[in-house]
Amino acid sequence: MTRPIVAEQEEARLYGELQRALEDVEEGEQRQKILNHMIRQVKFTQWRTRRLRRFDQYFQNIRPASLWIMLATGALMPVVLFSIFIWVSLWVE
Repeated sequence: MTRPIVAEQEEARLYGELQRALEDVEEGEQRQKILNHMIRQVKFTQWRTRRLRRFDQYFQNIRPASLWIMLATGALMPVVLFSIFIWVSLWVE
């Protein structure tokens, strides 16, 4: 299943949930709170879908050498930071 179809299904589920929630609640302040909450959820879902689409496009075009460089950098970063910490603590004493 592709990601846009999943996003559309999730958005449809959220709209259905919004409709059911609004049917259960009478007019007034509580209804407005539920409506605002559900609108935020839908907006977040749309935002997340756009962000994930950008990441997917980036990682589809990445070369294996770049991937290995990223992995090596991520694996060595804690060692480098710990070494700097030790060096600075010895220098301060």
